[in-house]
Amino acid sequence: MLIGLREKYLPNGLEIVGIAIDQADKVRDFASSFNISYPVLLAEAGGIDLMRGLGNQNGGLPYTVIADRSGGIAHRKLGLLKQADLEPKIRSLLQA
Repeated sequence: MLIGLREKYLPNGLEIVGIAIDQADKVRDFASSFNISYPVLLAEAGGIDLMRGLGNQNGGLPYTVIADRSGGIAHRKLGLLKQADLEPKIRSLLQA
């Protein structure tokens, strides 16, 4: 879903960035096997602190943060995303 949304809205300024907290070789293998075309950053153990700093106090996964064009946090979601919920938020932010 994220790959498709990125392809659809990249010309409008959308970027998807994954942040992984696993080992580099596992992240590389995962990204390769799923043909992930967006950047994936490796946070290692520091990713837990990063998530907590972005509002995920329990450290649960998956955790999604949507930032606006100025870098402010527009939305947060703990748990699985649904395209029907995510796409309207993306469209709204891209129009702002």
